[in-house]
Amino acid sequence: MITWRGYKGSRRLERLALGLGVVAMALCVLVACGSESPPSPGRFGVCAEPAPKLQAQLDAVGDIWYYDYHFATASVTGHQRLFMIRFQPLDETLESVVRANPGAWWVVGNEPNDPHQDNLSPEAYAARFHEVAEFIRRVDPSCQILPAGLADADWRWAREFREAYRRRYGRYPVMAGWNIHNYLLEPGVDPYDVAEFKRRIVAFRHWMLEIGEEEKPLFLTEFGVLYGAGCCDRPVDPPERTVAFMRETVQWLATTGYVQHWAWFILNNAGEFNGGLYEEGLTLYGQAYRDLVQQYAAP
Repeated sequence: MITWRGYKGSRRLERLALGLGVVAMALCVLVACGSESPPSPGRFGVCAEPAPKLQAQLDAVGDIWYYDYHFATASVTGHQRLFMIRFQPLDETLESVVRANPGAWWVVGNEPNDPHQDNLSPEAYAARFHEVAEFIRRVDPSCQILPAGLADADWRWAREFREAYRRRYGRYPVMAGWNIHNYLLEPGVDPYDVAEFKRRIVAFRHWMLEIGEEEKPLFLTEFGVLYGAGCCDRPVDPPERTVAFMRETVQWLATTGYVQHWAWFILNNAGEFNGGLYEEGLTLYGQAYRDLVQQYAAP
């Protein structure tokens, strides 16, 4: 088993290798918060759509965090939340939400490197990230800022964004961690290829080591198998395939330490997409994710 091992009080570097020749030296991520620091989310999370019964849906899955792609919707008690701001104005509404949630975790945007989502160049995203992060920090210095989840766990795009930020502001962006999405959507790629899923994450972690940010947590705020439910000119897959993919990937995430926090897509209102955890009750996917939460919630 390849792991991202580490230290607590002393550093220890190890050589790591995975499958297709990605080699890295690794440190365990230690998120050491003082008594006044906001807590980190737990390991397990979900993407969700705002819904009247969101409380019951989250409770059914277990001790999980969530985000709903918004910041001004009502929060659910008992489940830590990541707030997301995309193209909304920096106004009194945002300021009031920031003030009401001191120490909250904020995500700036959603897949800026995807033409079907925020669709920004690294330069444009650097400017937007700076604008939003500085606004939130002025209101709440204890906030925790994350970049948008980068589609395809693309460390090269992350590098371009980081360098664009440095050119514009004379320093690298200050962030509480890094954030990726990891689906296998390209033509000719098996969406259930667990080895490729792992390779992309290890490559991103290797890049974090290279830039000296190996101690920051890595968030995987979307993963799953999107197109197994019959949408997008793809056939319907047996649900057991997605459940097997979920179990294998989550076991790897929970036992290696490359990723500290992960969110399955999606909790509810899956629509044409695959993997919805909750309909009238927990689906087959929801039951599997609930069982994994119970098995691996604690490090």
